[in-house]
Amino acid sequence: MIILVPAERRPSLEGRIRCLELVPDPSTGDEGLHQHGYSYCIDLSGGILADYEPEELEQVTTRIGEPYAVYVSCESMDAARAFLREVLPGVDGLVDTNHHEILQASEFLTLVDRYPGWDWRRRPSTGLSGSRLASASCGSPAGPDHDGGEVQCRPVGDSEFLRRCAGRQVRWSAQACD
Repeated sequence: MIILVPAERRPSLEGRIRCLELVPDPSTGDEGLHQHGYSYCIDLSGGILADYEPEELEQVTTRIGEPYAVYVSCESMDAARAFLREVLPGVDGLVDTNHHEILQASEFLTLVDRYPGWDWRRRPSTGLSGSRLASASCGSPAGPDHDGGEVQCRPVGDSEFLRRCAGRQVRWSAQACD
C-alpha cells in the first residue's frame, strides 16, 4: 500500500513513521519495522512515484498537489490494518491500495473500521455498501486446495469455500454491511 501526502507534509508523515523505531534493512536498502508481532518493509524515499502511470499521478496531483509517497509492504491484511490504524489518524492525504483504488486517508480508515474483514486487494470499496459479508473458519487442512485459515468477507453461501471445507466444521459469522 502507498500513503500519499502533499510534498510539504513529508516531514510530518516521515516523522510519524520514524517514531515507530524503524531499523535499516541492508538487504533492500529500505527500512524495516517490527511491531505488534508484524514485520514491515518501508520505503520513505518517495521513489515509488516513478511506478505510477501518468494518469494516476495526474489524479493524485489534482487531489493533493505535488505528492510525497511512502510505500509499505507487509505480511498480511491484519498487519496492514494495524499499521494504517496507527499512522493514518489525522493524516490529510490519500491511501493507494495498490489495487486500482486511491482513497482519502480518513475515508479509508472509516471503511476499515466499518468493515473489519475488508480485503481491499480483492474487493474495491465501491463493492462494500449493501453487501452481505461473512467471516468463516474451518478445521485443519485436508488437502492441497485448502489453507485451513480464516476466510474473511466471503459472500454468504460461497460454494467454493464450502466445497473446500467439506466434512469439517465450518463456523460462519455473517454481518450485513451498509
